[in-house]
Amino acid sequence: MMRKAIGIQVKWALFVLVALNAGCSTEVELNAPYEERTLAFCLLDPAAEEQWVRVNRTWLGEGNNLEFALVPDSSEYADGEVTVTVDQFGPNDIAFENPLLTFTAQDTILQDKDDDGIFYGPEYKAYRFMTPGGLDVNAGNDPEDLYLYRMTVAFADGRPPLTALTTLIGSSPGNISNPPAGIPGFNLNFASGSGSQVTYPNINFKWSSTSGAKRYEAALLIHFTERVWVDAAHTELASETERTIRWDLGEETADDDEGGEEIKLPTNGEAFYLYLASRLEADPFITRELGVWNNNIDRIRAFDFVLSIANEELDIYLSVNAPVTGIIQDRPVYTNIAGGLGLFASRTQQSVDGLGISKPAVQELVEGQHTAVLQFCLPPETEGDIAEYACP
Repeated sequence: MMRKAIGIQVKWALFVLVALNAGCSTEVELNAPYEERTLAFCLLDPAAEEQWVRVNRTWLGEGNNLEFALVPDSSEYADGEVTVTVDQFGPNDIAFENPLLTFTAQDTILQDKDDDGIFYGPEYKAYRFMTPGGLDVNAGNDPEDLYLYRMTVAFADGRPPLTALTTLIGSSPGNISNPPAGIPGFNLNFASGSGSQVTYPNINFKWSSTSGAKRYEAALLIHFTERVWVDAAHTELASETERTIRWDLGEETADDDEGGEEIKLPTNGEAFYLYLASRLEADPFITRELGVWNNNIDRIRAFDFVLSIANEELDIYLSVNAPVTGIIQDRPVYTNIAGGLGLFASRTQQSVDGLGISKPAVQELVEGQHTAVLQFCLPPETEGDIAEYACP
């Protein structure tokens, strides 16, 4: 009996010792078991002659992962590990068995990345394939007969590939009706009257939606030459810079992506002057020459109206990832990549270039309450009723 009691006591002592050692451990496993996820992003532009794909992977390490982010091998696949292809299929080929075209992307090292961020730079790897003449959108005359494009990211180790589908945005440069594309140097009228009688009319930018497109972001590019002078009398030039600033006018969404819907974006003319006043420095040593004078049409060319267009997949992605303004901060993760994360979608741009400016709008720019201090003038070659605002 004594031996049995001693044996029980020894077992309990060993159990308590093990329990105490386990309970006092300060080591905590922070990392879950590693599972590699692949991320792929590609925005096809039907008007572009080269298309780009980014393929990266997630990583996990013991230590500071911000340090691992600076190592290319953490997020990029080595040469030959992945193959990226994009296939074109007819509108009715829902089995995706007979591609009409196949593009194979080549890995390319780019040098234009800002190296001050979290991830390494300035080099980074992307995958490129050439599309001379752009990509075809429609299979026939019916705007709803859109080609299907499938992206595949295949792995050399035999794991299941990533796949994604998208259609392209129809190319219809003539769908912008205001400003009209057929009138060279068409004048934008940001102001009417002068002095105490000045008013600021609305400019109604208008266009019709394009097949395959869902979201439109409108902007006005403002071109001018900025001159810095040594003296306030502007007799000795210190520097001269050609500048373009982008005035984002807003965005509109079509009801559907079938095309043909008229979309309007009214913009008050005073917003133009307020925007310039907020973006540019008022300095007696700086003058600004707006646009260039075109002798062929006897008009100034100073602005480009630009539409940046996204298809439905890109519209959803942008909406999901928009800044959170409500109480609920959680947001869903949107991806249309089967087997991974990311986005395969389409975007393009349409524009009306070389727009001019009306005389009342010039007068308000040069003399008005918001922008007189910015010292704008027109090119010295300017003729006609706005010549009085030409630079000396």
